[in-house]
Amino acid sequence: MKVDLHGLPLSEAKLKAQVAVGEAWTNAISSIELVHGHNLGTAIKDYIQQDNGLRKDMEMVYPEIPTLKLKDNGLGSTIVRFKRH
Repeated sequence: MKVDLHGLPLSEAKLKAQVAVGEAWTNAISSIELVHGHNLGTAIKDYIQQDNGLRKDMEMVYPEIPTLKLKDNGLGSTIVRFKRH
């Protein structure tokens, strides 16, 4: 599953990322690629990758989702994986 966030205002990108991660978890999708871009600033990337960003928001909104594993894909995107028990 791939979700394109680049070019969105940060507030919209945050909401879209949270919903996409929640839907991926609900639908038993093992990973999701969040495309944040790499040329027009780092606000969306920082939100996704920093501990006080997407991870923190997901813990508050979707406490049933385990800690997210994030990997910078190096191509303007981040791969989000879930650890399923």
